[in-house]
Amino acid sequence: MTSSSTKRFPRVAAALTAAVLSGTLALAGCGGEPDKPAASPSPSPVPAPTVKSAAKLVHVQGKFPRSRHQAVATNVAKVVDRWLQAAYVGGDYPRATSTFTAKSFPGFSKGTIAQAGKQMSLMSNATIAPDIDGVEVVSSDVHVDLLANNNYPVGAVARVRLVYDTTGDLESRQTVRGSLDMVPTETSWAVFGFNITREEKPATAPSASPSPSGDKS
Repeated sequence: MTSSSTKRFPRVAAALTAAVLSGTLALAGCGGEPDKPAASPSPSPVPAPTVKSAAKLVHVQGKFPRSRHQAVATNVAKVVDRWLQAAYVGGDYPRATSTFTAKSFPGFSKGTIAQAGKQMSLMSNATIAPDIDGVEVVSSDVHVDLLANNNYPVGAVARVRLVYDTTGDLESRQTVRGSLDMVPTETSWAVFGFNITREEKPATAPSASPSPSGDKS
């Protein structure tokens, strides 16, 4: 066995040497250049900002099962969020004021859309849209007062507070707050009245960090 292995080894070594040499020659024939590294993957797109309000049922007038409190608050908040998304947070910025239309008020009744359309600077980002290049939601809350009858909702007041920051030529913190009067529909809720205020503050500049030595100079 030892003799046979000893005789086979030179043949195996010779075969390996030939393979290495032929590979080297093949590389030399190709110029000996290493393969180019694969292109790095493109960065993932930044997700568009969205509104998802924290919903809470805070008051009920009439008979309504406690087990359905959170569900009705969530359903009301979904309608509110559609408006906040369409009117303030969603879409590309900067953009023209004229891009804000009746579609900025999803979930509103026809008459309420007409009223909101006369107050675009309050009920949407229409007037500041040309001067900003982005929106970042800080917080959004919807507290619901529910009117019920025999375990069914018959009306609601949604108390809204949306805080968001804008970037671009207009760097600011915007706060939209107020109430929406709502009634249930066959499948959702509809807004039939509103009382909204809006506050704008300049963006707060970050304070300078002190030097490690504590020297203020």
